[in-house]
Amino acid sequence: MPVPPSPRSRLRRLVVAAILASFGGLLWRFPLIRIRPLSEITAVAAFDPRAFAGRFWADDLTPALAKANDAGEVMAAIRRDGTEACGSLGRSVGLSRTCLYLVRGTGTIVEVGSAGCRVALDGGAGDVMLATGLVFGTAVRDVTGTVDPASRTDSRELAAAASEINRLVHERVIAPFTTAAKAGGRLEFAACGQVQGVLPADKPWKLIPLRITDLEAPSASEGTPR
Repeated sequence: MPVPPSPRSRLRRLVVAAILASFGGLLWRFPLIRIRPLSEITAVAAFDPRAFAGRFWADDLTPALAKANDAGEVMAAIRRDGTEACGSLGRSVGLSRTCLYLVRGTGTIVEVGSAGCRVALDGGAGDVMLATGLVFGTAVRDVTGTVDPASRTDSRELAAAASEINRLVHERVIAPFTTAAKAGGRLEFAACGQVQGVLPADKPWKLIPLRITDLEAPSASEGTPR
């Protein structure tokens, strides 16, 4: 006659069963292998960040540069009231406290350094620093307001697009400018600027150049599409 299991044995079996059930539930909710529809995989594979960047440059960024606000006027507005300036002259993305501005101006290069070229704006409007290093982040991608972060289901796609856009900025604008820049040179520029909080009065506003034209020679360093 079989011996009935003891209360301790029954309790042990119940505990083991509960653990196995919980583990099975976790595997169902978070499978080790996730099967995705072929159509979804094809859509992700079809995204080309380099092509996206090229279209953005031609269709969004270039037309926006023609509508950029005067850099001196924007700097003055930011120092008066940064919140109002952002609302009327710039834009912020999502809940970010950083405001993005698209600006243009003319001036004279007063200093060429490792951090960039310091430019005194015409009319005594102040100084800006045109960056000459590598470009990082999403400022250029977001400054026009034409790229909706919610337009892509995979955030990695827009991150890759931002990297490609930054590559174009360096290749088409910054690299040629860095080679030719010299103190005393006159130029016209369009650029992207960022401000979080206040704009220091004792430092030039650092900008990412997006188009530079030498006023003493008609050639522009904005490059040609590749």
